[in-house]
Amino acid sequence: MCDGVMHTALYEITVQVVPVLMIALFLDTRIAPARTARSASSERLQTVVFLFLCVGAFVVSLLIVADVLVEGRVTDALVISALIGCIGLMAAKAWRRLMGVGTGRAVNRSAADE
Repeated sequence: MCDGVMHTALYEITVQVVPVLMIALFLDTRIAPARTARSASSERLQTVVFLFLCVGAFVVSLLIVADVLVEGRVTDALVISALIGCIGLMAAKAWRRLMGVGTGRAVNRSAADE
């Protein structure tokens, strides 16, 4: 019984967390736009991957919470891997922002050492 409750909680949490992750993605895009063509292309690709992962996890979770789809190992793996991917992509965005990559604020390490 506890196992079924844990699985249901995974999907219910996903239904709640994914919209917040998607809002954070689009707020982040408006705050720190990419400056170079290469970083803009990389940013767009990352956004598309993030969007597909989020939508996939959300749809599967919503169908399971609504009892339309049966939960199982495959759906667990899909939702967990999508959430890990989403969080990893958000962490990469945060890391790039901290390092100033694509914003024109990157620190020249060799110049800073002299």
